[in-house]
This record gives sequence, C-alpha cells and structure tokens, in this order.
Amino acid sequence: MVDSWDLPRISTDYSFRGIDTAFLENEALRIQVLPGKGGDIIEFRDKRTDTDVLWHADHNWQPPSNGSLPAASTASWLDHYPGGWQMNLPIAGFGRKIEGSEYGLHGESALIPWNARVVENSDEAVALELTTELVRYPFECTRQLRLPRGASRLEIAESITNRGGVELEYIWQQHVTLAQPLLGPAARLDIPAERGVTQSESPAFANGRLQPDATFQWPDAPTRSGGRTDLREIPAPESGIHDQCYATDLEAGWYALTNPEIDLGFALSFPVDPFECIWYWQPLGGFHESPYFKRNYNVGLEPTTAYPSGDLPDAQRANGTMDTLGPGETVSASFVAHTFGGHEAVTDVSDTSVDGR
Repeated sequence: MVDSWDLPRISTDYSFRGIDTAFLENEALRIQVLPGKGGDIIEFRDKRTDTDVLWHADHNWQPPSNGSLPAASTASWLDHYPGGWQMNLPIAGFGRKIEGSEYGLHGESALIPWNARVVENSDEAVALELTTELVRYPFECTRQLRLPRGASRLEIAESITNRGGVELEYIWQQHVTLAQPLLGPAARLDIPAERGVTQSESPAFANGRLQPDATFQWPDAPTRSGGRTDLREIPAPESGIHDQCYATDLEAGWYALTNPEIDLGFALSFPVDPFECIWYWQPLGGFHESPYFKRNYNVGLEPTTAYPSGDLPDAQRANGTMDTLGPGETVSASFVAHTFGGHEAVTDVSDTSVDGR
C-alpha cells in the first residue's frame, strides 16, 4: 500500500556525492540534509513555488574525508563548502589558536560526520536527530530537525555540552546562505535591529561599498563614498559588491527576506540569548578571491553568538560578546525556519507564523 502523499515522510537511505544524506518532506517543504558532512542543510524547497531558497556554491567543492579537520588557513572549510546552511562550532569567522592546537575558518563542526537516527515518524511529524563529538574541543553536539504535517516550517533544536574539565570560549553560528530566485532587487530584508556595525579595515574587501569600522542606526549604513545605503534593499548582480556587517542590539530574534515578485519569502526565528547578532555577508557578485572569483550572487544571514568575524578572540572579548561553557554545562537553543507568501514586508516572525503587509 502506498503511503498518503499528504503525510510527512523521512528517509536516511540516500547518498549525495558519496555523503550520507537524508530527506524530510511534507506537503509544503522538502529538506535535504547531509549527516555525513556536518548535518548541512543543502535544500530548503518551498513546494508551493517549487523554489529552493538556499544558495549552492559555484566552485567544485569536495566532500571531506572521514574526520577532516580545518587547517589553519581558510582553505579547508571553503574546499568542502557546498553552500546551504551549516552549524558552525566552536568558532565562526577567521581562525584562532587554542591550547595545543589551532582552528581555521569556521571551526570543525561542518567538516565532520554526524550520527543520524529517526526519532519521530508519525502522521503528525517526522524528525531526524543528529549527534557528534568535536575532535579538537570536548563539545558534544545534538541537532534535531522536525517537520510537522502540513506546515511550511522546519523546527530545529540544538544543544552543546562541554565534556571537558575546563571552561572554554565558543562561538556558535547558523550559517544560512540564500540566493536567486528569492534574492534579487525586488526582494526586501527585514531585521528588527537597532544598530549595525561594519567590518573593520582588516581584512578589507576590495569591492566593498560600506564604510569600514562604522557603527550606525540599522538599516541606514554609511558608504565609502560618503553617502548612505538602506540595507533593507538588495543590490543587483551587476553591482559587483562584497561586504560584511553585523546587525546588533536586536529587538527580537528573527529576520525575513521577502520577494513579492515571486510571492515567496524565507524567515528564521531564533533566541537572542545567546544569538545576540546577525552576520550579514554580502557577496553580491563582487567576491573576487578564491574560490569564488566573482561567480556568486548570494547573501549570508547568520544568527551568531558573537561578532566580528576577525581578530579572534580579542575583538569578541573586548566587546563582551564571547561566551564560555563550563565543565559539564549544556547550552540549548531552538530555531524555526519558514517559507511564506502574501507579503511585501515582514513585521514579526514567531515559531508558528510570519506577519507582514
């Protein structure tokens, strides 16, 4: 007997580019996950519009070997970066030295395999639990993805436990990248932030438009030319821009990218404790260095526990955003990712709904 296509379903019986792969699907969404590589989400398909909102890397990324760990440079994470959505631990951003070892870009959690098991498979919902232990840090990590029946939302619950005997600093990030056709000049970005901070001069982006080392009232950012730009607006691919900034002093934990031209939006809700900022990565046709070489037009909208992305850990210690986890302590957080239609702008996002006009 064939199962009803109205019911949610789940399978872990797949492989993608040699990587263990799982699918969660209901009437509204299809989600593709790579337990064999960091638990990456590489497809978030809205079925109503048949649109995958995530960005897919243009370069020839390679599956990491079992147990791959980041080199001290940025290369290893980028060599294995498919785009999509990663959970980064125990750092995000450029590398840093730790006691007895060293990290490159974005730490190690997205480079190692996670164990996967189906923990719910009913008429009401399906859920996949992913677990792993980091290699260079004594962190035990759990990530559960749950897709309810009939809902256009994915519910995510994560936890991190320090199994070591010393207190450790960490940065925890949801590295979400979005692209065309959702992204474009017709789209609008809504973030309930009071303040923004631009990237420092080091490292400076050759094709940046934003004034470095600036603090501003969100979304009205200062430019290098002496003007202002509204960060709710999305530049066109031919703009050739590459920028990074941070939305801080969040009034609530959510963001939404809405494109009324295709009647589609993507929204993510998250707890502002500990995710107190959003990294806004803007490689809008202007990332001229390896491995992109101006091929990518996407944005990264990344709830993160600390900022900025460089000068780890001194800059994060100095601005008070670096968190620590003591021996035996656990920190947990829940997220909800939605697709939606019917809005030109978003005014609020909850765990169950997206409100706007």
